[in-house]
Amino acid sequence: MIILGINEDHNGTAAIIKDGVVLACASEERFTRVKNDTEYPKKTIDSILQSTGIKPSQIDLVAFAGKYIDPLQMSIKRLTRYKISDYIKEMHEYWYNVLIKKTESSYYHDLLKEKRFSDKSGIYYDYSFMTNTPESKWPEMMNKMRCKMVNEHLGISENKVSFIDHHTGHAYFAYYAAPREKNSKVAIVTADGWGDGCNSTISVIENGKIKEIHRSSMCNLARMYRWVTLILGMKPNEHEFKVMGLAPYTKEYIRKPVYEIYKETLVVDGLDFKWNKKPSDMYFYFREKFEGLRFDGIAAGIQLWLEEMLVEWITNIMKHTGADVLYYSGGLSMNVKANKVLAELPILKNFHVPPSGGDESLAIGAAFVLAKEKGDEPKTLENAYLGCSPTVEESTVAVAKFRNDKGFKVIDNPSNEFIAGLLAESKVLGRCVGKMEFGARSLGNRAILCDPSKHENLLLINEKIKFRDFWMPFTPSILLERANDYLINPKNLKAEYMTIAFDSTEEARKDLQAAIHPYDYTVRPQLVSPETNKEYYDILKAFEKRTGIGGVLNTSLNLHGFPIVCTSQDAIDTFINSGLDGMILPGILILKN
Repeated sequence: MIILGINEDHNGTAAIIKDGVVLACASEERFTRVKNDTEYPKKTIDSILQSTGIKPSQIDLVAFAGKYIDPLQMSIKRLTRYKISDYIKEMHEYWYNVLIKKTESSYYHDLLKEKRFSDKSGIYYDYSFMTNTPESKWPEMMNKMRCKMVNEHLGISENKVSFIDHHTGHAYFAYYAAPREKNSKVAIVTADGWGDGCNSTISVIENGKIKEIHRSSMCNLARMYRWVTLILGMKPNEHEFKVMGLAPYTKEYIRKPVYEIYKETLVVDGLDFKWNKKPSDMYFYFREKFEGLRFDGIAAGIQLWLEEMLVEWITNIMKHTGADVLYYSGGLSMNVKANKVLAELPILKNFHVPPSGGDESLAIGAAFVLAKEKGDEPKTLENAYLGCSPTVEESTVAVAKFRNDKGFKVIDNPSNEFIAGLLAESKVLGRCVGKMEFGARSLGNRAILCDPSKHENLLLINEKIKFRDFWMPFTPSILLERANDYLINPKNLKAEYMTIAFDSTEEARKDLQAAIHPYDYTVRPQLVSPETNKEYYDILKAFEKRTGIGGVLNTSLNLHGFPIVCTSQDAIDTFINSGLDGMILPGILILKN
């Protein structure tokens, strides 16, 4: 059975699964080059059908993630087009009126009159029904339009289309994207900002099936973290990781006042949450409370509170279910520092966090749900290399004009030893080889690589290539067999997707100093084995042979604010417009002289 999974909201993504196996998955932003591109992922669908050789007529079923998505916010492409100033304006002109003054607001309707938000580029749906249909009918009309789109695009009839609950999709992705645990009692937890009327679920495995035992709309952890991101002048739904990266730098006395402010609001209530002191809203209330408090204290205060809340909640869940293994997904699972604290809980024997648990994963999760319903048992996700691959021919075309340019040197079929030598000489190289990674993180195939032992490389990449905030750490790709040299991981948790942080060893603080957090020395690793990525593994082995270091610094191949690259030409564009010394493409290495 072949199922097409589609997520349109919060990073449009599409996936193809066949007989329970994920064949391909990618996000629309990689093809449109528009960060966090929402809407029907038409270009992605075309790409994954081409890469898998599947014809539209062969698709048995379509699984849309989300029983309901908001057509008003989709029509303005809010999560794609909003700038920080737009979020602030929305707070003052919409949420302040609705939550504080208790009055109605036409804010979103007014946005449709602005040129930037009425722009039809990259929009495939026809939202005109909003002008002549009562708002109560919008969910029904929106889903009809979703059916109509796959019919027009792929010729698939409405009776083959299903709409899958948001959090059910997260739960299925959490469970089936990780190895099955045998002889263990399993709990599955999802948590995020919002989706289909709730923001968390708890499930267990019963008779081989996922059984949801609790659902809540009170798990406001992710929402509160989202809006503190805006209070700190950063972009919600995108820059929460910056708040997390900033948090460790602060002293206890600086973070304590902020921690106390949060501690008096939301509290854990068994398997759920409740307000101890309910704020009027999640922006103005806290902004006023934070007056006079330092920015780093705000980041550290909410991170500490978040970690303590999750520890209490997850502990309650494990005790209630009798489980000792936890599968965890949803947007909140992207907080790797909180995941570190959970991983260390004595009550957990094992802890699985799948690659990129944000809404992009719902394309796979929704397809898994439908497959299971139809008796097609989903198979374990073997790796996250699910996108298209650049070819030697494409790479040859991309570098052709540089072969006779004295500013560049093009080397055909460079050896891994040669590449390792350049890295050992502190050259910073991009790599665009093999299948593109699914999700938010580089796993070596769309990566920027350098020697992790030189602290100056952290500054170099931040200033000349990634143009990132100075406090943000980088991450390492580590040879699987060297994991114990660098990670304090007594449970031997799987760490192939950069989803869990660990404390580092003294050896890591020497060998990987540019690829761990500069202040608390935590490390968010990708463990690499020949089974997961042989070509990348061989480069790491060649670097180890030359330097004795069992890993490299790995950060995503993109300029700050842009999507990770997709094609050879995208890679060359990034190479030319950054301080990268070289770019590795299939069969080719191009260097700047």
